[in-house]
Amino acid sequence: WGAPAALGMFALTGTLVGLGLSRTLLLVQLFMNGSNIAFDIWFAGGLGWGAEGIALGTALAEWGSFILTLLVTMRALRLRQKSARTDSNNVVSAGAFFHWQRVFDVRKIRHMMSANTDIMIRTLLLVFGFAWFTNQGAEFGDSILASNHVLLQLVSFSAFFLDGYAFVVEALVGSALGARELQRFDQAVRISSQLAALTALILAATILFAGPQFIRLLTDIESVQAAALHTLPLAALYVLCAFPAFQLDGIFIGTTRTKPMRNASALSLLIFLSTCWPMTHWWGNTGLWWSFIVYVLARALSLGLYFPGLRHCVRLPV
Repeated sequence: WGAPAALGMFALTGTLVGLGLSRTLLLVQLFMNGSNIAFDIWFAGGLGWGAEGIALGTALAEWGSFILTLLVTMRALRLRQKSARTDSNNVVSAGAFFHWQRVFDVRKIRHMMSANTDIMIRTLLLVFGFAWFTNQGAEFGDSILASNHVLLQLVSFSAFFLDGYAFVVEALVGSALGARELQRFDQAVRISSQLAALTALILAATILFAGPQFIRLLTDIESVQAAALHTLPLAALYVLCAFPAFQLDGIFIGTTRTKPMRNASALSLLIFLSTCWPMTHWWGNTGLWWSFIVYVLARALSLGLYFPGLRHCVRLPV
């Protein structure tokens, strides 16, 4: 019963990101998680409803958050429309809140579906790449498999920080593309990338120097700790090398140039698979991590090949 609200939240979250309302999005997420915790404690612990109470609490939190986010989003869009009406240069300056002719524009619906399909394929390829990495690690035994999982937790934690810059650049480059302002586009790419690079450097240094403490917090198995400490520098290097791929993903999603993303994901996955076998054959789990680093660099380089064409699109008239 909570699924419709959860799916609706995906659309509303994307809308808030696109509008650049990241602070509003944070408050909405805090409300959703906070209400979920409160309902779960009340129903499961206070009323003694157990797992059914947790399920009900989660569904109520999802629906409550969906309704709140919908109202917040509609208010933001109404304010945006009101601002547009005062702009004499804006061609969509009048009319009802929902421009049904634009909502059911067949050409734009096809473009949206095509973009979603490309992103889905790209995501499936990424998931396959990470699954392949995990599967290959399992070939070296349980301790190596567990140590790789521990290190991937550090990588995933770092990804939350880098994703933040990618979300910001999505909104900024999308706005610059719509206005056909190449200077604003370049400025958004340059500043966000510089901040992402600095953050990646700090995260990599944190993993390198504080990683042993994190590993001990995540596992008390000595063999797993030893294996994780051995490949910890490579995990730090992966995080440092990952930020260009995150940034370029955000840039191409923000400009809805999804076919290059799909093609780059396929090419980088082929590079990963072709380098993984010889590297793991020669150097074991260390070689697996090196091939993983090659993979994230290949993602960035393959997307970088399409970047000059993307800048050219920004200069074109509407």
